[in-house]
Amino acid sequence: MTVSSRIPNTLIYDRDCELCRWSQRILSKWDRRHRIRYLAFQDPEFLGWFPDLDRDDPAGLWPHGEPPRAMLFIDGEGGIQIGTEAFRKMLPQLAGGRLLAVLFHIPGVPRLASRFYEWLARNRYRFFGPTH
Repeated sequence: MTVSSRIPNTLIYDRDCELCRWSQRILSKWDRRHRIRYLAFQDPEFLGWFPDLDRDDPAGLWPHGEPPRAMLFIDGEGGIQIGTEAFRKMLPQLAGGRLLAVLFHIPGVPRLASRFYEWLARNRYRFFGPTH
């Protein structure tokens, strides 16, 4: 999946999720070189930057009337990564992140990380609550 226009590296997150907001704050501090733009999918700018992304897309990322099921990382070439792949793709942009990204080359780690991410994403409101 890609978007058509050349844009800055962008992390799309759920502003109504306390865990997501906390994670965004941690990542923005880690991003000392300011290589990533952080944008909540609820932000009015979202559709202006990403008109090709349909919030009711057939992949089920945004079921109608619900928050996104996973964070997105959109690289400067328009490539879209979802969930754990978003984190893996984002790591090299962060200070020291290339070293951490090596872990994803260990057999079994990508699958374990994906399962954990999916479980945490499904339960994020139950464990951490909404921001309102």
